[in-house]
Amino acid sequence: MKELRNGSLIHGKCKTMLFPVAQPVCYHCGRPVDGPETEYCFDCGRHLKRLESPYWRKNSPASWFVQGRALYVYRGSVQKTMYRLKYSNRREYAGFFAREAAVRYGDWIRRAGVEAVVPIPVYWKKQKKRGYNQAGLLAEQIAEILGLAYEPEALIRVRDTRPQKELGEKERKNNLKSAFQSADFVVKYRCILLVDDIYTTGATVESAAKTLRQAGVTSVYVLTACIGTGSMQV
Repeated sequence: MKELRNGSLIHGKCKTMLFPVAQPVCYHCGRPVDGPETEYCFDCGRHLKRLESPYWRKNSPASWFVQGRALYVYRGSVQKTMYRLKYSNRREYAGFFAREAAVRYGDWIRRAGVEAVVPIPVYWKKQKKRGYNQAGLLAEQIAEILGLAYEPEALIRVRDTRPQKELGEKERKNNLKSAFQSADFVVKYRCILLVDDIYTTGATVESAAKTLRQAGVTSVYVLTACIGTGSMQV
């Protein structure tokens, strides 16, 4: 992707076909919500309510990551862009998303005290076939722009899980059990930023964040290029 004369990596017309995530958003995952009085999206609200029981408060945190943010709603032309980044070797698109992330969320990342950027890993066979990890491309460039450590080996995906989009809610959680392992060195970081391409239900980042937290990381934040609209309350 060549830089345009105005210093941008995207034409103005193309940018109008994207849907940036804007306030108000869910306090936890960063998904757009209906109004400023709504603290949580339906998915996060339902999840947090389910974890109000004394058992869950005692044995597990409501969420393994502190807060999440995303650049664009996963609709319109960005869906094709993400597909090309992921499957058509359009690695240069990661540069655009990384620059946007640094501009829009650089202050948020600094305030959180993030020390290292870690991508959600793909299974090694998939990465070998594809030649790269799209989340890794994004995470590396975000880290470079913001002057943070980039740790692509902090997490390893040890199971070749099924695509989350093919599964129901319960199946998604089971699909990711013991899917990740952390490297011993992650304990030196107190705060890590997890980066992925798309946030749907949050099951993937929850599983990855859990692995990091249980390895000794104090806090985990999440940043994705896109976020789905989530479940609709009926």
